[in-house]
Amino acid sequence: MDKATPKALYFDSIVDMARYLDETPRIEGCNTWSTNHQSKRESPHSWEDAMAIARDGGWWPEGAEQIVQGTVDATALRENMQDPVIQNDVAGFMPDVPAYLAGVPDCMYRYDEGEMTTATMPTISIGVGTFSHGVDSQSVFNRGVAILSLIDAVEAVGYRVQLDFVGDNIGSGGLMKVRTVLKKPQDHWSPGVVAFATANASMLRRLLVGCIERDAVAEPRTHSGYGRGDDGFIEEYSLAFGYMTHNRGYETLEQALRTVEDMARDFGMDVDLLGAAREAA
Repeated sequence: MDKATPKALYFDSIVDMARYLDETPRIEGCNTWSTNHQSKRESPHSWEDAMAIARDGGWWPEGAEQIVQGTVDATALRENMQDPVIQNDVAGFMPDVPAYLAGVPDCMYRYDEGEMTTATMPTISIGVGTFSHGVDSQSVFNRGVAILSLIDAVEAVGYRVQLDFVGDNIGSGGLMKVRTVLKKPQDHWSPGVVAFATANASMLRRLLVGCIERDAVAEPRTHSGYGRGDDGFIEEYSLAFGYMTHNRGYETLEQALRTVEDMARDFGMDVDLLGAAREAA
């Protein structure tokens, strides 16, 4: 008989992940890092707050504002322009809350560049791995903005992109796969959801470890550091950003754009995420 391994968890959304955590009891005897007190650096939200965000689809308002501004900054670097590319309209992908409260009809944000297309072009799958304890939150944020800039660039020419959070974890008992869809091919990325899943440590150190605490095979690793991220998923995606163990290449937004662009070009994507910033260098 084959040795038991942790079960693979595939979630269709962060809401689906939250439902699993709500409905599945923690294994008796496992550690409780997911619910323990943690420093703000380890996890900016408590277990209760992180779960509330997850039940709401992963919508993290503060992160949404930062991600939107980050993509504006990335476009300014690329095009050497100061005018924002986020415009107000009657429909869009994110609400402009002050405008809504004021009764302004154009109370939604619309992204001018790279509107979603329905062209029958191939779907590109992108997987984004987790990050280790020593990685700076700003570097993680820069990586997320650069990946979103890549998504907008390739969708602008007709491709469709699926974006997944990959929480694959290796430790006692073997490999545990945890995948959560952040963006389906037909959708535009949601800034709050992407920010929470890729740049908020609560996703990693609350919800992901909560999944580990609910698997009997993986239970022993909860007493020995909860394992570590695994990069085996890289071959399963068109383009993958593996388990992040250092800040190199992501310390500034310009560095992150260059790193992601180089990876995309190696994959065969003819994209330009730096533009004017490269010419000025």
